[in-house]
Amino acid sequence: MTAKPPFAIAALAAVALSACSSTGGVNLWPFSDGPSKSTEPREGRITILAFEQKLEADPELAGVSLSLPPQTPVANWTQPGGPADNAPDNMQASGAFAIAWRRDIGAGSSDQLRLTAPPVVADGRIYALDADQSLTALDLKDGRQLWRRDLRPTSGSDRQGIGGGVAFADGRLYVTSGLGYMAALNAADGREIWRAESRVGFHAAPTVSGGRVFAVTNDSELVAVDALTGAIQWNFQAIAEPARILSASSPAVDGDLVIAPFASGELAALLAPNGRRLWTDALTRAGRLTSLSAINDIAGRPVVKGGFVYAASHSGILAAIDQRTGQRAWARGFASTQTPLVVGDALFAVSVDGDLAAIERTTGRIQWVRQLPRFVDETNRQGRIAWTGPTLAASKLVLASSEGDAVVIDPATGQTDRTFKLGGKVFIPPIAAGGTVFMLTDDATLIALR
Repeated sequence: MTAKPPFAIAALAAVALSACSSTGGVNLWPFSDGPSKSTEPREGRITILAFEQKLEADPELAGVSLSLPPQTPVANWTQPGGPADNAPDNMQASGAFAIAWRRDIGAGSSDQLRLTAPPVVADGRIYALDADQSLTALDLKDGRQLWRRDLRPTSGSDRQGIGGGVAFADGRLYVTSGLGYMAALNAADGREIWRAESRVGFHAAPTVSGGRVFAVTNDSELVAVDALTGAIQWNFQAIAEPARILSASSPAVDGDLVIAPFASGELAALLAPNGRRLWTDALTRAGRLTSLSAINDIAGRPVVKGGFVYAASHSGILAAIDQRTGQRAWARGFASTQTPLVVGDALFAVSVDGDLAAIERTTGRIQWVRQLPRFVDETNRQGRIAWTGPTLAASKLVLASSEGDAVVIDPATGQTDRTFKLGGKVFIPPIAAGGTVFMLTDDATLIALR
C-alpha cells in the first residue's frame, strides 16, 4: 500500500499560492500564447529588456577560440538539467540530427493546462510527464511505450496546477506537481512507493542527490525530503514573490552544496545535510521601465561548474559567483529565462530577445553574439518567437523555438549549420542522452533526433 508521510510546508498566508490558483493572475507564461489573456506578456516586453542592454562581442577576443571538451558518451539525463549540477557534457552523437521517431506522451498545453516539465533518461528509458499529471515511460531506442501512470490525486477539487516535473535516482522516479504533492515511483513499472502532500503546489521540477529530493514550492520555499520515505528533513523560506515565469526550474546540487533559484531573483547556497544558509545573492536590477520588465525570476536552472555558480534572471543579470564565498567573479546585463550552458571555458546563453551569446566563463567577456529570428513577420515585428536551450551534442549547439524550428549552431563561430521543422511549438529545452537529442513539443509530442 502506498505510504503517505506527513509533509507540512510552512506558507505565508498573505502571499501563498494554492495549487488551484497557480494559473491565476500571478504567474506569467513568457511566450506568445499564455494560459490566459489577462496574464499574457505583451509583445513589447522583450523589446524593453533589449533596450536596456547592448550585447556586443569583445574586439580583443577576435580570432580567439573557446575551448570545448571532447565528445563523450552520455547514457543518462537523470535530472531536469542533466546531472545534479546542471552542467551536462558534450554528448557524443552522429551529428545528423534526423528525426528517428516521434511519440505522443499524453496531454499537451491548453487553456487550463501547461506542459512545463523536461523529460529524463535513465537505463535505456525516457520518462516524460504530461500537462495532466500522467507519467509515461518509453523505450529509448524506438519510443515504444512501456507503461503510463495517472498521478492526479483522487480526492480534492483542484483541477489546475501548473508546475513541477520529474527526476530519477537509484531506480526511482520523483515527481513534483503544481497540485501540491511529491511522489516516488518505481521506475521499472510506475508503481507508486510513497506520496507526500503539501499545502501549496510545487513550481519547480525536483533535483535528487545524496538521498534527498530538493524542490521549490509556489511560495518560494525550498524543501529537502528524504528520498526513501518522503519525510521532510528541512526547509528554507526565500522572499515570496507572486509574479514569476511559468517554467520547471530546479536547484543545482554539487556534493553537499545546494544552489536554489527563486522567483524574487534570490539565489541561495545551502548545506544539503541541514539546510544551513551559506550565502545569498540577488540577481535583480533597479530602475526598470515597466512592472513586467521588473520580474526578477530566475526561471532557468543555476549551474555549478569549476568552483563557480552561473545563473541568469529575467530582469537582466547573468552572473558568475564563487560557490564558497558567494562573491561575484563577474556580472553583466543579460536577461534570460533559460539555463546557461557551461562547458569547457565557455558559457552559452540565449536572451529573452533571441540573442545567442558565447561568453568566456572566467571573465564574462563576450566572444560572439548571434541574433536568432525574433518575429514570424520581421518587417512588421509581429509574432514573437521564443527560443529554448541550448544543449550540446556532437560538438554543436541545439536550440528550439516557439515556432517549431530547431537550429544547429557551430559553437566556435555562432553560424547556423542547419534549421529544420519539428512540427510543433517547443517551450521546453532539449535534452541529450544515448546519442539522441530529445525535443518535447507543446502538444506533448516527444521527438528523438539522431
